Amino acid sequence: MIEIEVFGIRDEEPAGICSCGGSCDSSHEKTMGEMFEQLKRFLLHSDVAKEVQIRFLDVLEDDLSGYDTAHMMFKTGYALPMVAIKGKVCFYGGISDSMIYEEIRNMLV
Repeated sequence: MIEIEVFGIRDEEPAGICSCGGSCDSSHEKTMGEMFEQLKRFLLHSDVAKEVQIRFLDVLEDDLSGYDTAHMMFKTGYALPMVAIKGKVCFYGGISDSMIYEEIRNMLV
């Protein structure tokens, strides 16, 4: 099972630039919670649905104990949302369904 954690502030829009430099399909017209729900639907309707577990952690409300790397990145200014796959932060500043999907597919090969 591949665990995916999305760290963000559920009711806020991303403020920074995505880690891809703007080449992905991540939209800043949605809140981080809406972006998470879209990613969740996308993955659950894909061929990797049975291979992933996804959850949202609100950096202002949830306990981040055990997520030291993501917590440190947030505290040092990396843009939210951050997406960790198998405990490693792979993306920050936006959520690209297609880029996350490709990362998961590469892990399953």
